[in-house]
Amino acid sequence: MKKIGKYSKRSTFMKLILGLGILVLLLIGITSCNFPNIQGLISPNSPTEITNASPVSPTPKPSATANVPVLQSKTLILWVPPQFDPADESTASNLFLSRLDDFTSRRPQTEIQVRVKDLSGEFGLLEMLRATRLAAPIIMPDLVALPRSLMEQAFKEGLVLPLAEITEVMNEDDWFSYAQELARVGEQIAGIPFAGDVMILVYKDDTDESPPPDWDAVLVAQKALAFPASDPQGLVTLALYQSLGGEIVNSDGEIIIDEELFLEVLTYYQQAQTANVMPYWLTQFESDQQVWQSYQERQSTMAVTWSSTSLGSDSPNTALVALPTKDSKPFTYADGWVWCVIPSDTETEQVAVELAEFITAETYLSTWSFEGRYLPTRTSGMDAWSEISFYSTLQQLLPSAVLIPDIDLLNELGPEIRDAVVAVLKDQTEPTIALADLVRAIQGP
Repeated sequence: MKKIGKYSKRSTFMKLILGLGILVLLLIGITSCNFPNIQGLISPNSPTEITNASPVSPTPKPSATANVPVLQSKTLILWVPPQFDPADESTASNLFLSRLDDFTSRRPQTEIQVRVKDLSGEFGLLEMLRATRLAAPIIMPDLVALPRSLMEQAFKEGLVLPLAEITEVMNEDDWFSYAQELARVGEQIAGIPFAGDVMILVYKDDTDESPPPDWDAVLVAQKALAFPASDPQGLVTLALYQSLGGEIVNSDGEIIIDEELFLEVLTYYQQAQTANVMPYWLTQFESDQQVWQSYQERQSTMAVTWSSTSLGSDSPNTALVALPTKDSKPFTYADGWVWCVIPSDTETEQVAVELAEFITAETYLSTWSFEGRYLPTRTSGMDAWSEISFYSTLQQLLPSAVLIPDIDLLNELGPEIRDAVVAVLKDQTEPTIALADLVRAIQGP
């Protein structure tokens, strides 16, 4: 029993010594700041503090922390058709790419991504906008280049943002009147114009003969004049009709046809068909591309086409003049391209508008449109064309150009006009009967 007592005393003494040793180590660790963070070991889910590499004085915390704005990066996505691809290495594309770089230099926090989409077809611009909005709205573009016809449809479907309340760019005074109309759908501004296009006459200038300025001269020339007679929109016929002063809609928005004026156009077609100036094979042509191929192959020596087709192609010995009208008075239809902003959050919309304004600014747009072979939408852009042989023609046409009718009207009226024109050129019926059928189709029985 004594041994056990001695062992117990010795054990108690050793525990006391050990406890004093641990206490000393704790004191040393705390005073030297090298003791591990026990709280961190106890609460592993607490925030991790990252210390600076060099010691700094502690900063006293204010009673209320102010909200400091942080500039966040933003990505703008642009959709363009192949002809506006900034990577195709043409002069116009290089200018476009450089302009985008200039914008990001001014806005370092902004990144721009350009994605090329087909113009039409299953994966065309409009179809992709519709599909993306339904399936993956988060990857919708912010800015898209659309031709007039697609812009109208996109705007009516709510795919395109009205711009009147977020930009005043269309209030500037150097837009051509056709460009002002190009930007609008009804009373709303739906886009900012950047590329113009007008209907013209092209002819081979490797002879000494002058181009025909009026209908009589066309008939006397007795040379084939190609145009898309089977165009389902009937644009050439509508242009000739409106050049006579004919109206298409009344004040109530209803389709109307001045029968006397439209009969003049159909009679002119009959005379041209008889003189073999507008032969029956024109009824095979539905598109501008078919007409242009006919002209290049010299199946015809004159053709009604669009300036973008002529200027964008290599066609030797080709001159560009105004469309022949009955009284030689300049008249033409205009079309073109616009930048449209896609609905998003307010900040993104504002940056997209800022970019659209930047790439339609006067000096840049003048140079780009010339190099891209698209007609200017601003009057200031005419200076770049002053050395071109057809400059005087542009001076005549652009100020007076009339925007093509809206797509809904063309879709309703165009097929009926086509049928009347085809019937006359195929010598299937007299102009008066073709006109009566047209009026009956429009007005109903």
